[in-house]
Amino acid sequence: MSIKDKNKVQIGDWVKLQSSKGEHIQGYVEKETNNNDVLQLRVIASDNQLLSGHSIQVQTQKLEKDQAFQHFTIGELEQLIDLALLTNDKAWFDSLTKEYKALQAEKENLKNTI
Repeated sequence: MSIKDKNKVQIGDWVKLQSSKGEHIQGYVEKETNNNDVLQLRVIASDNQLLSGHSIQVQTQKLEKDQAFQHFTIGELEQLIDLALLTNDKAWFDSLTKEYKALQAEKENLKNTI
């Protein structure tokens, strides 16, 4: 896999961008559109509160993978699992559930060592 392929934004990736108005936007890629240069993004956080929780279409060249969203708390994972259920995204649900169970087991191991 080339570096270009590794940096390519795909469905499920957490991304960030700055709008044409200078607003910071963070979210994840929900799906591809018919236009190869445009992806649908679910906005999780934004300077523009009206965008939060909504889907927007964004040109791929404006998106940057967001490495800050690589590790989640148990509470965040619970919310994301709920979101995966609402969107009927089985693959994402399975991935989040696996991560949730691993984090729960890690928490139990830490509790037992104290």
